[in-house]
Amino acid sequence: MRTATTLTTLIALVSVSIAQAETAPSPSASNNGNLIDSIHFFGNARLRYEYADIGGLSEADVGSLRAYLGIKTDSIYGFKFLVEGEYTWVLTDSNRYSPFPGFLNGTRSVIADPDNFELNRLQLSYEAESLDTIITVGRQHIKLVDERFVGSVPWRQNDQTFDAVVLENKSFENLTITYAYIDQVNRIFGENTPVSGLDHWDSDSHLVHLEYTGIEDNTLRAFAYLLDFKMSSAANSSNTYGLELQGKRELNSGNKLAYLVTVATQEDAASNAMNYREYYYRAQAGIERDAYDYGVGTEVFTSDGKSSFRIPLGTNHKFNGFSDVFLTTPAKGLVDYYAWIGTKALGFKHKLSLHKFHNESGGTDLGWEVDYVAARPIGENAKVVIKGAHLMGNGPQRDVTRASAEINYSF
Repeated sequence: MRTATTLTTLIALVSVSIAQAETAPSPSASNNGNLIDSIHFFGNARLRYEYADIGGLSEADVGSLRAYLGIKTDSIYGFKFLVEGEYTWVLTDSNRYSPFPGFLNGTRSVIADPDNFELNRLQLSYEAESLDTIITVGRQHIKLVDERFVGSVPWRQNDQTFDAVVLENKSFENLTITYAYIDQVNRIFGENTPVSGLDHWDSDSHLVHLEYTGIEDNTLRAFAYLLDFKMSSAANSSNTYGLELQGKRELNSGNKLAYLVTVATQEDAASNAMNYREYYYRAQAGIERDAYDYGVGTEVFTSDGKSSFRIPLGTNHKFNGFSDVFLTTPAKGLVDYYAWIGTKALGFKHKLSLHKFHNESGGTDLGWEVDYVAARPIGENAKVVIKGAHLMGNGPQRDVTRASAEINYSF
């Protein structure tokens, strides 16, 4: 984060908090009785084996271990502090996979988990209870709703984090207002990338997100994401405005109807040389029961044939198939028709999904994809996850197969 921005923000934050602390009654012993008791260590270890076979490239596989270790505090006069380091070890032959796009002359399938050691998070937050407001400054995760537009990409071994200032206000009934200023995006490829821009994007971006829950059984959201990545990634600089409605209703026989509708428009911004305006639509509906759930949906990224609607900060692995073919929207746009069914058996939660892809502009058939994921806890602190995907490409789209198995442990 640029020093001037950080210093100015921290000075303002500390000045406000000191003024409030001087006029506030003495804090309770539960918050400030013993400083040592307010400090907590935490961590996570994730051991993973992943395989990838992208048509036309050599097969790839890698075993890796990702570890977090951090310190966080309880609220002390309204302040909370968190610091977290992240280390990823590649345990198998590093020549068996490509950790970066284009690495090893582009001959190996990409699995984006390089060796990496970095400061993952370093943040200070202050809660002004009288204003129902929390301010967080520093390197942090930003996860908005389901992370479709902004997220931390937790699937990869190295998180996406943000050097940012985030303000969350709940002073209005049933309304949450979130504002974020992003100074730098720290990408999933880590600190030691072979190409500039893979490691981080310089940023002068603003996020505004409103969430209203005053409508029975429904949540209404409005958002404006004004992204300026300067020359780090000018093609991803854009202004996006959207609305979303999400709800869940009780039906007969214990069924619940869950639905989601999103519409958004996007235009070029800042130093983006492309002059465009494109649109995004998502609609899905499903039935939920204790033992199973199923549903259908569609997601559309429009295109003029040259530029398309993009979501550069989203946790895109969660959407459009686990094969990760469409992490970046194709130049001719994308239409994804999908369906899923989930159930529980043998202690696992299972989910099977099916996708049908084609370009939005021109309608070229890109093929089918089938995805499967199973997860179950092991005791209170561990979890095992098995995942697989196969895209049966059509026309210009190659076949892609991915599979992984992992164990997570947290404390």
